[in-house]
Amino acid sequence: MSIRALAIAAIALFSAGASQAALAPNFQRANELTAIITAVAEAVPKYPIDKIIKQGRDRYAVIAGECTVIARIVGLPAKPGLVGPKQFKVELERPRCD
Repeated sequence: MSIRALAIAAIALFSAGASQAALAPNFQRANELTAIITAVAEAVPKYPIDKIIKQGRDRYAVIAGECTVIARIVGLPAKPGLVGPKQFKVELERPRCD
């Protein structure tokens, strides 16, 4: 096999792998939880967050003092040609406070 053929094969191999790059699940979850904590802290500034309960895929109940807030992770489409972690936003339901 020629040097040129090896170079082409290597480029194809590495570019295919790069397009699939993402964060490891534990780091992705950490990014999502950090975003949830920030969003809820802004929505319910009177109370500190006491507990986060996973209630299903991308759905969390957040307890902050006397309030419960449902938070959802909503995936965003990746920009063409960009590689990296899952893009998302946090959507909150209206806080329910006792």
